[in-house]
Amino acid sequence: MTHELSPRVFTSVRFWNSNVFGAVLAGGLGGVLMSVVMGIVVTLNPTSNNILFATGLVLVLVLTVLCMLPGNLIAAYPYAVSLEEGKGLELRAVLKKIYIPIEDIGDVRESYLQPGYIVRLKRRRRLLTSFLIPRYFGDQAEPLANAIREEIRRESLDS
Repeated sequence: MTHELSPRVFTSVRFWNSNVFGAVLAGGLGGVLMSVVMGIVVTLNPTSNNILFATGLVLVLVLTVLCMLPGNLIAAYPYAVSLEEGKGLELRAVLKKIYIPIEDIGDVRESYLQPGYIVRLKRRRRLLTSFLIPRYFGDQAEPLANAIREEIRRESLDS
């Protein structure tokens, strides 16, 4: 009789959760506010400069949403990671979950630019080429990085 191991879930501390969710909410509301203000400016003073600026702003906002959601860049800063031994991991980000097989994970390194660990991918997931395990995962940051390293090691031995 075989029994499946349930995935181990590593979650960040509340500070990081609220920071990630707050950033998405603030970014979305900021985009709406900028669009409304530019709509008012163009309506009240439809000069070519204002129309061009408003068009550029809308283009930037649309590209940002496309990069974040369909492009998977929102998962670069997950609030939780679920690790299935021998199979892969699932990044849980705001509005998005992304599954990455173990064979697609390149390496785990300590980040010099941001506090935490950078997990680089061998094969990108649309625009996502790496993700951060921030120190804000608290006492779960290092065990998560070590668990991913162990899975990479196990995968290389199986190959």
